[in-house]
Amino acid sequence: MSPLSVDLLTPFLVPPDDARHRLFHGRGKTLPGWEGLTLDRFKPVLMATLFDDYPREVLEALDARLIAALPALGCDTLIRQHRHRRPAETLIVHGQPPATPWAEEQGLRYRLDFERGQNLGFFADMAPGRAWLRERAAGKRVLNLFSFTCAFSVAALAGGAEGVVNIDLSRPALALGQANQEANGFGGADVHYLPHNVFRSWKKLHSLGRYDLIVVDPPSAQKGSFQVERDYAKVLRRLPKLLAPEAELLICLNAPWLGREWLETLVADNLPGATLQAQLPGAPGFDEAAEPALKALAYGYRREGE
Repeated sequence: MSPLSVDLLTPFLVPPDDARHRLFHGRGKTLPGWEGLTLDRFKPVLMATLFDDYPREVLEALDARLIAALPALGCDTLIRQHRHRRPAETLIVHGQPPATPWAEEQGLRYRLDFERGQNLGFFADMAPGRAWLRERAAGKRVLNLFSFTCAFSVAALAGGAEGVVNIDLSRPALALGQANQEANGFGGADVHYLPHNVFRSWKKLHSLGRYDLIVVDPPSAQKGSFQVERDYAKVLRRLPKLLAPEAELLICLNAPWLGREWLETLVADNLPGATLQAQLPGAPGFDEAAEPALKALAYGYRREGE
């Protein structure tokens, strides 16, 4: 059997017995030949994302197999995105997506945008991080750095957060985040949306209070604003002035070329008072043959001298 046979994908094209969005994670290198494919289900949409340039006959066979699987998956639309192309190209292969598509998770809704480019506005692999934050947000002040569409903010509000500050360079992403807040019934909550560069906003962030919970989830490489190996330490060194005397942090890294040890060492060297509590598990469906690309480390913090 050819390693590119679509029959190899059959075990993944069944409704999962949990609420996962990722049906197949080829990026985890668990199925030879399909390392450049991921499959996500956002009912009624099935989305195939390609990271490699597969031959035309392979794409045709893939489309046919996925279209045949739609009814069993509770879907009626297939979208294929070519992430390897510049710019990323998104194609409606079959059906028509809803006018207002959503991802649903733990009773919350997150708006999707299939036209915004390579990112839909929702990262399914961060489900454990949102659950972690929601579980401990009650009565807390939360800072969401590099917030993108503010999914962490919605999870924090669902957990009873006293207030949330979101900061991200992208105004459209923050606007989508505000729509998520309102769609989930938190329109009157104490939430700030700051369309600013984090590195130029420390004074503003400090003026909005000390934070009991901080989420640090930066892009690994964003041209002109953030490069993980150059800039992450700068962020960590600023956090003590923003943290409450006792606090918690979720410190994340999505860079396949950098391991957990690199991140742990970075925190140890640049954030005194932080103590590692746990590495969050991977989200369902994101199976990995080796160390996962996404590292999410939970830290406790106690200010030195307190």
